[in-house]
Amino acid sequence: MGNKTTALVVVLIIGVLYFGFSWWFARQELAQTETEMTELYRFLEDSEVELTGTQRELTTAQSELNSAHGDLSSLSAELESTRSDLNTTTLELEDTQAMLAAIESDRFNLHNPTFREALDFLEDDRTDRHEYIEDEYVCSHFAADVNNNAEDEGIRCAMVDVRFPDSAHAVIAFETVDEGLVYFDPITDERVRPVIGKNYWKCIEPKPGYKYEKPSFDDTIVDIVIIW
Repeated sequence: MGNKTTALVVVLIIGVLYFGFSWWFARQELAQTETEMTELYRFLEDSEVELTGTQRELTTAQSELNSAHGDLSSLSAELESTRSDLNTTTLELEDTQAMLAAIESDRFNLHNPTFREALDFLEDDRTDRHEYIEDEYVCSHFAADVNNNAEDEGIRCAMVDVRFPDSAHAVIAFETVDEGLVYFDPITDERVRPVIGKNYWKCIEPKPGYKYEKPSFDDTIVDIVIIW
């Protein structure tokens, strides 16, 4: 019995010592783990502070970027406006240069032609060969082209608006030095002698072999407007 008791006591002591050391080592490991966790928490807190600072810097940078983008848009708008102004100025300069060139070439030093000179001009001018296209190239276009071509030749020419009760017709005129004011239809180059109160078709001097008939509309001349 004594030996058994002694052995049992020894076993108990050994067990107590084993569990005691195990408990002590566990406590040491736990303490070490707590220390490491504390350091980890501190690291995370520091990282969170740094992250917050970085987010603030990013927010500030984004705000500055938005501001810079707004400034860039404003500068782009100003640049576009400047380009538009420059284009306008360029066009105005080109118009001025064209006017100066016309003045230098005596384009504005127009003269009243002789009747023969007016006829020769109309014979050489090719406007009457253009095609009449309704609502696209009509009598006013013919008259404008003849007028411009005459002035390019230094000949003073007028556009004339022959007005009817419900419509009108454009012709051209020259103040000739030998026969006075003479009119021509720019579509056919035929001479016209417009008289207020008279039908226009009766005022045309048709080319040989051609005869005008009364139109379907009222072409009674109610007014004659001459534009030099």
